[in-house]
Amino acid sequence: MSLPRDRHQGSLFQVSSLLEPLFEHKQRRRFGLFYEKVMPALWAVREKLERLYCQADGRPAINPVVLAGVTLLQFMEKAPDRQAAEQVALNLGWKCALGLPLEYEGFHPTTLVVFRKRLVEGGLERAVFDAVVEVLQQAGLIKRRSKQRLDSTHIVGCVAQMGSVELVRETLRLALEAIRRCGRDGTVPGWELLWERYCEGGVDWRRQNKAKLGKKLQQAGEDAHCILRWWEEQDSALPEGAQQQLELLQRVFDERFEVDADGVEQRRHPPSGAVQNPHDPEAQWACKDPKGKSAWVGYKAQLMETVPEEPGPKEKGEPTEEFLTEVSTTEAIASDMDGMERALEAQEQQGQWPPSELLVDAAYVTDDTLHEAQEAGTELVGPARPSPQHQGVFPSERFDVDNANRKAICPAGKASTQCSHISDAHKGAAYYRYEWGSQCDECPLRGQCTRAKSGRRILMVGIHHDLLQARRRETETEAFQERMKQRNAIEGTISELKRGYGLGRARYKGLAKTRLANYFIGAACNVRRWLSRSLWEMEQAAMAAMA
Repeated sequence: MSLPRDRHQGSLFQVSSLLEPLFEHKQRRRFGLFYEKVMPALWAVREKLERLYCQADGRPAINPVVLAGVTLLQFMEKAPDRQAAEQVALNLGWKCALGLPLEYEGFHPTTLVVFRKRLVEGGLERAVFDAVVEVLQQAGLIKRRSKQRLDSTHIVGCVAQMGSVELVRETLRLALEAIRRCGRDGTVPGWELLWERYCEGGVDWRRQNKAKLGKKLQQAGEDAHCILRWWEEQDSALPEGAQQQLELLQRVFDERFEVDADGVEQRRHPPSGAVQNPHDPEAQWACKDPKGKSAWVGYKAQLMETVPEEPGPKEKGEPTEEFLTEVSTTEAIASDMDGMERALEAQEQQGQWPPSELLVDAAYVTDDTLHEAQEAGTELVGPARPSPQHQGVFPSERFDVDNANRKAICPAGKASTQCSHISDAHKGAAYYRYEWGSQCDECPLRGQCTRAKSGRRILMVGIHHDLLQARRRETETEAFQERMKQRNAIEGTISELKRGYGLGRARYKGLAKTRLANYFIGAACNVRRWLSRSLWEMEQAAMAAMA
């Protein structure tokens, strides 16, 4: 599509010019501030958005800056596409915020769908979010080397959770329908029976017990194996749609079944990251609770937010001055350490400086993460989990370890006699091994220190155990606990994003589209906080002038 000309000059027929008195009220003044503060930031990324369009095919296109502004307002108001399109055409506040003339008629709701698709395909999922963060940095609201806090939250996928029987049958149905659309159904052995079984028929789940469901799963696995063997025997390639569905069927079959000399056998447990619903293969099952009570199917988001340099009490009614600096969406099974690494890497790629301090919970603190943060010039502030205690013996934190000097002092006050540096090529890890030798033989604490047959304690710790040891001791101090109170506000931010913007449940299917939505949610939250802060400062200035 060919884009309209870039016009920054206002018009007398803009809503803000014609109906300025209507937008003097506090609630309506937000629209004017959106046009004054946010729209210039969106105009600054027009050059990036232009790359998503063809310049010479003659078909008119809607200004992508306007579409970016509409999508941002849409996420601020939690409005669906149809409602957002109606607001552009009928709501004077939206026209004022976007700088549109009074007679602007709007566009079809599917225009927003196509625009989001262009952003995903063009790799510009975070373009609007970065534009808002940059203008906040220019306004001095986000410091280059600021204190920040980090936490993760789960995102439920936009699909239903399925059992194994339903998953395999639904994947088979999609594959059979794709084969019929490309006209290859006549070559599939037993086509009529397969079509009747999986496309026309169903399962009465109320009359099924565990044994019957097991038989249906076995039948579905054997049928899937037959279709996959037919696919391997095809001389010519199938159309792209059928190819993708059959590849998905192959993946589901490999995760749920295995083929041996006796035929198709069911796997006892699918691998980590297995497909949970064929309508969104990227949505994964994950659980934070070892007992499985907090399980979900979907994704995970890592949120980073600024922290005031000098925390203190706020005035009554004073809006927050903290803003999101990163909203990184990962797979559900990704660990928090991996998510933190991705979030910091994403900030670095966008030209942001690493935080001076990063407040986290215990899930992010290990000896390796403490060392990596130290190397990057960031202080990772968070409690360290106590070392695991095996068989009721002294844990590693009861030992005073000095890796730099290759010495360790046991709870009885005896120094180690031997230190070995071990590199485990199989696990890809390195650690130190400390031994006390014959000193353990007559030690009065031996029964509390080891259960080994030799009666001698062997201590194995990580390369950077010194940092972890120091943090465990620091965690017990009142000063550290008082310092950690600054992290607690990230829980309120997560609650705000879920209740006010719908972060907890994905709007779209697929990791890329969910990532796009989460960046718009982060941008919407920042804009609303910025506008609230600006209105409050304007009121304070007016009150000071009157006084």
